[in-house]
Amino acid sequence: MAKSLIRNKLGDKVKSITVPTNDLNAIAFATDFLDGEWEVLQHTGTEGSDVETVANEVNVMVKSLAGTKTYFSFLAKNTMNEDEIFTAIKGLTINGVLVEQAYILGMKQVNFS
Repeated sequence: MAKSLIRNKLGDKVKSITVPTNDLNAIAFATDFLDGEWEVLQHTGTEGSDVETVANEVNVMVKSLAGTKTYFSFLAKNTMNEDEIFTAIKGLTINGVLVEQAYILGMKQVNFS
């Protein structure tokens, strides 16, 4: 998807506006609505696709045997189950805590497109 950055100069101040459109529509927008000097910079993304991606959003509490604990969240492949997640994080040090015990507090499926 194309997106354009409009840089609008009013006196000594420069404001930036990002619009999710191509440069022709951004120029039309700037012409109709903006005062002062402006320029349009366009970026056409080369990554991503229109294919929907599914992942699991996982919220975890991890503990060490010493009693220190921390909480964190991450996105995991939607094919991973709880046992595979435990195996993957066991033995890691996260936020200064050696993961010896892990508790999944929540896991839900999220869609990205």
